[in-house]
Amino acid sequence: MADYERVVLIMTDTQRHDMFGCYRQTGLLTPCIDQLAAEGRLFEQAYTTQPVCQPARAALFFGRYPHEINCWSNSTGPDRTAWSIGQRLQQHGVHTAYIGKWHLDGGDYFGTGQCPDGWDQDYWFDMRCYLDGLSEDDRRRSRQTETNREGIEASFTYASQCSDRAIRFLEHYHDEPFFLTVSYDEPHGPFLCPEPYASMYQDYTFPASCNIDDPLTDKPASQRAWAGSQLEGDRPTPVIREPDYFGCHSFVDSQIGRVVAAIRRHTPDACIIFTSDHGDFLHSHRLSGKGPAVYEEITHIPLIISAPGLPSGCRDHAPVSHINIAPTVFDLMGLPQP
Repeated sequence: MADYERVVLIMTDTQRHDMFGCYRQTGLLTPCIDQLAAEGRLFEQAYTTQPVCQPARAALFFGRYPHEINCWSNSTGPDRTAWSIGQRLQQHGVHTAYIGKWHLDGGDYFGTGQCPDGWDQDYWFDMRCYLDGLSEDDRRRSRQTETNREGIEASFTYASQCSDRAIRFLEHYHDEPFFLTVSYDEPHGPFLCPEPYASMYQDYTFPASCNIDDPLTDKPASQRAWAGSQLEGDRPTPVIREPDYFGCHSFVDSQIGRVVAAIRRHTPDACIIFTSDHGDFLHSHRLSGKGPAVYEEITHIPLIISAPGLPSGCRDHAPVSHINIAPTVFDLMGLPQP
């Protein structure tokens, strides 16, 4: 395997693998990720270690299973003895920068705004940093889906501001070894996105999975409680219409396209890794969102690796997991695995 001095990890929040055209044609538009897949290796059987935000991220950025480092659920924070991939790469002289949602500091959903060891302070931009840059009124607007009806500019969104910072990093540090993470909150709710994305799926229906009518009769009581009223009796197959979610899904694809274009322009020799932390039920198994369960819809995530020298247009059927990503980064950069 060729050694790469520059690696960019791009990730989103709450995107099922089958929401991308390169995995399944559903009518959802993801041209940027589809092109990345065409130029690289797509992993058909990639899975999160746990379909909840913080535990999933623990595996990604610490290379450890969530239960090993106290990341059982959201807002607990990793064990202080755990070293992140940023800390370990810095020991090898790699410039490490993290731009975007972290959700690994033991704080609330937005984070603390404080850059942890292992990352470049000048580029740290968690969701608390984003909120701190908004007026009090705009902070409220940034958490309301109805803000989409106001015709917002892309520049108002977290995704756009993360992309801007990533592009600046690439412009300034393209000549040195680096590991850059760009971590979008989108398309996680409240699904903020500008036109045309905010209205492009108003009449669109997502094709339901084959597990849509699971009665959960032989499943844990917690899941039946989770289903609530959706569990009552037989029901017709629901019509899955989530225009804001799907619009934001295509919007973040366009923002990723901006970053990928900057990579191609400034560091064409860089390796790009794309994934998402977990999926979304979208009413499969009569459940919504994601959480403490291991169903296909919320554990099966997209994973694509694209780099010069690697075969393009490949579809890899070997089972892989987020737990594989940290050691793979060391392999790609030709560094000894810790």
